[in-house]
Amino acid sequence: MDNLSPMMIILLAFSLATASPHETAVDRPAPLTTVVTAESPRITEEGTLRCSGGATVLHTTDCTMGTSVSFCYKPPPPLHCDEGYFPSVWHPDHCMEESTCFPTDAEWITRGCSNGAYPYSTKTVYDGTLAGGHHTVISSISCACPPDQWYSISMREGASRFETYCMPSRSCPPGMTTSISTNDYCATASAAICSHVPAQADHCECEGKYSTPVYAEGPSATATGCG
Repeated sequence: MDNLSPMMIILLAFSLATASPHETAVDRPAPLTTVVTAESPRITEEGTLRCSGGATVLHTTDCTMGTSVSFCYKPPPPLHCDEGYFPSVWHPDHCMEESTCFPTDAEWITRGCSNGAYPYSTKTVYDGTLAGGHHTVISSISCACPPDQWYSISMREGASRFETYCMPSRSCPPGMTTSISTNDYCATASAAICSHVPAQADHCECEGKYSTPVYAEGPSATATGCG
């Protein structure tokens, strides 16, 4: 080996290099490919709603969209009201309801009709035993104007709320003047929709800016003038 010529050394090195195992892009085995086929979509049943703390599942409908909803609900503790008050509910916001106590003589409870209106329905607001042990039934009346009259809403000077008055449509009494009202909706709607509604109608109004109708005694009384 000591007397090898440079040419032989080069040839020997080339032969050893070609004989030793090595990897190339052709010789390297390709990685194993696994093909996974996804399952077709399936409709699964909604998970069971579990409630705790004494709450139970309540099935109802959304008050806005009307869709079915389920949630955990726990009834509030019984509401105890002082004497002169009764338990009921109020709505502080859309779709919200809260229990509260109202005075038995609350302003929103209508016990009779006035200003020419007549009672057409009655709703029981409360039926139960109040503080003090007295069984009490509280009812509220809904009122309406006669068919040949129209609704006038106005506020007396110095008053804190609006009042509804039933006003005659014709044969205006002293202190009133005849006016013509135009139905703005029917002025642009199709004739089929407003076929039974006149586009214009006569009605009586009090001449004074802050005047209000004066009525005879009794329900459904017609206005006799303005005061």
